[in-house]
Amino acid sequence: FDGDWPAARDRLAALAFPVFVKPAYEGSSKGILTASVIRDLAQLQRALRQLSDVYRQPVLVEEFIDGDELTVGLVGNRNPDVLGIMRVVPRDAGEGPFVYSLEVKRDWQRRVRYECPAQLSARDTESVQRVALACWQALGCRDVARIDFRLRNGVPYFLETNPLPGLSPVSGDLVLMTAQLGITYHDLMGRILN
Repeated sequence: FDGDWPAARDRLAALAFPVFVKPAYEGSSKGILTASVIRDLAQLQRALRQLSDVYRQPVLVEEFIDGDELTVGLVGNRNPDVLGIMRVVPRDAGEGPFVYSLEVKRDWQRRVRYECPAQLSARDTESVQRVALACWQALGCRDVARIDFRLRNGVPYFLETNPLPGLSPVSGDLVLMTAQLGITYHDLMGRILN
């Protein structure tokens, strides 16, 4: 959505709700909120106006996929290694679907539990790894990336790639993932540099 509601209204009205809205060019979950799950056209118009006003950029409107929130860490170049798959599990089911939002990430120690390795079937694990590697190759990633998915009924749905994932030693998803896998921060940095 580029800010022209009258021009986009009919196309947006044809979407199957719920949908998910987020700024096109932000990172670090900016603009991704619990309220990003939109249930009808009136709510969509308000959300698009608000995101356009705040972020001054196009807004992505996409199908909302309810399912397990997964992130996959990869390191390397031509033939990257999958470091692991981490599942983000809400501590409180709350009302409505779980969104790994900016609010959640700012309070992650209280609001979510990180499960790594993700407790998935062997088939789902293989499928997520295969799709993550295909995304890496298709997008021309290098050195390190984190690729996010929603897993619904055994199908991994690509959400986004983080080609410069947060590497804070205390809160970056990739760092939290590798720590659970026994990879120290020092070793992770070494693998990225190598």
